[in-house]
Amino acid sequence: MTPAEELRHLNRLIRQFESVFKSTRDPLQRERVTRELRQLKTYKQKLESFHEFDPQELEEPGEKDELGEQPYLKKAMAAGGEKGSPASLVNAEDYQDREVYQLALYLAFFEGEFLALLSETRLKLDFKHSLERDSFYHRFENLRRLLEDLREDASRMEEYLGQKHEEEMRMRSFKKNRNLIMEADKFFRNLQHFSGGLAEDIGASGTICLNPRDLLRFDRLQNRRHLEGLSVEKALVGLSDFSSEVARFLNVPQIQES
Repeated sequence: MTPAEELRHLNRLIRQFESVFKSTRDPLQRERVTRELRQLKTYKQKLESFHEFDPQELEEPGEKDELGEQPYLKKAMAAGGEKGSPASLVNAEDYQDREVYQLALYLAFFEGEFLALLSETRLKLDFKHSLERDSFYHRFENLRRLLEDLREDASRMEEYLGQKHEEEMRMRSFKKNRNLIMEADKFFRNLQHFSGGLAEDIGASGTICLNPRDLLRFDRLQNRRHLEGLSVEKALVGLSDFSSEVARFLNVPQIQES
């Protein structure tokens, strides 16, 4: 990423957080967003002090709210201000890479709002598809471990600054970063195919899902609201949309097999 590209990226992030700040009245969320904005703007000032930029390089093709194209990321950011939400435990300063930070928000939102759908009690399927449904739990736990490993690397990085192993540590962290992105991409693409396929089967009066009309209800202590009151069918459509957005965000090139 060139300095100009990084600055454009920072400008977009600042606009995103400013949009969230304007759209929420939650004092905890506003405090959290204010902290994020302060960090982003401080980094932006440092970047601008080290480089000279041509204003034309920083022009965006049409100003727009990028979160309009990433509604679930916007929801995940907003969830960061809710007590008890997994997203409230995600902090930008815990990650060296902004993309990984935003992926952490997506994963937290998935854990808080969608993971419970993939249980035997809420999504009743035939035997074959039940096995596939259950596999997503194990794969998600693996993603959490990969993310936690990266977070721990970031927390130890200062210990290596100026030391001979610093570059080795950074290269190792970079490889872990790419591995996490690749695994997350496969996970959400598979999940989109799975949930989207189930929704299509229900629409065609198929028999894979045994409870498509059941309405989802959650205990207040579970702090889940996104799927509350929806039918299983509509929840699957929502899960498919969410998974598709995450895959677009990760933007991993797909190699076509000949």
